Amino acid sequence: MRRPLLMVALVTLVVVAGCTSTSGDTSDNSTVIPDTTTVDVTTTDSPSAPGAEPAAIDLVPPGFESITTSDGRVRSYKVEDLSNGEPAPLLFVLHGFGGSAADVSSYTRFDETLFETYDLHPVVVYPNGTGIEGGLPQSWNAGGCCPFSTFDLVDDVAFLDQLITELATRYDIDPERVWVVGHSNGGMMAYRAACELSSRITAIGVAAGAMMIDPCSPTRPVAALHLHGGLDTVVPLAGGNIAGILFPSAQDSVDAFIRTGIGTAELVTDATWPHDWQSEWTALFAEFLAAQ
Repeated sequence: MRRPLLMVALVTLVVVAGCTSTSGDTSDNSTVIPDTTTVDVTTTDSPSAPGAEPAAIDLVPPGFESITTSDGRVRSYKVEDLSNGEPAPLLFVLHGFGGSAADVSSYTRFDETLFETYDLHPVVVYPNGTGIEGGLPQSWNAGGCCPFSTFDLVDDVAFLDQLITELATRYDIDPERVWVVGHSNGGMMAYRAACELSSRITAIGVAAGAMMIDPCSPTRPVAALHLHGGLDTVVPLAGGNIAGILFPSAQDSVDAFIRTGIGTAELVTDATWPHDWQSEWTALFAEFLAAQ
């Protein structure tokens, strides 16, 4: 498929920085989800719209730091240091397709929740993915998704690995508490990081994502929490072919991770959750991470 045609099709995968809160199911078992085939999710604050010409972005936005990867790419990230110089967890928060580190920082507010609610003092890192012309749309190479990082064979696993090494030289990072939480394509990247970087990552959180990498072979235990909604029409709870990309179901993703024999995973679903980030997701992930 040619890139211009695929670009149009992938508009539906653009992550919306939605913050509308809905009630969630925090039980240990998956929720039974009603048929949602006739449900349309309408959003109003998408960072881009079909047919719109995206504005170029800075490779290193104001307030961000940068690192040059082994393949010569300049990658940017923002650090929120809550550690006060003490041994601290390291948390990466990954945006979705078409999103940005600034977006996901604004609508997840992990640094505030972990500090104020759970008295955790992590080093929270919001990295940017990679884009094409003008730097957009940004994405992560999570295996089977998403363009254009998959087309360009961007090694995002190596990027995260290099960032962990860099940050460990600047902060007192607890190597037993290195976490990755991601939304949509960012959640898919969290799965890939757990599969291929388990020597360094100990827990992941996946919001409205899927496991797009096979095989998955972690070398040490990694805990996972996967949150997904019944109103998600971008990465459907039951899986399916969306914009030419075949997504496994949330249950199949969790089961595949558990079948590694090392990974442990819990799936929490709610019939009312759409694809947009829900405010209770931050609280659920924070509670999960605080227990690690």
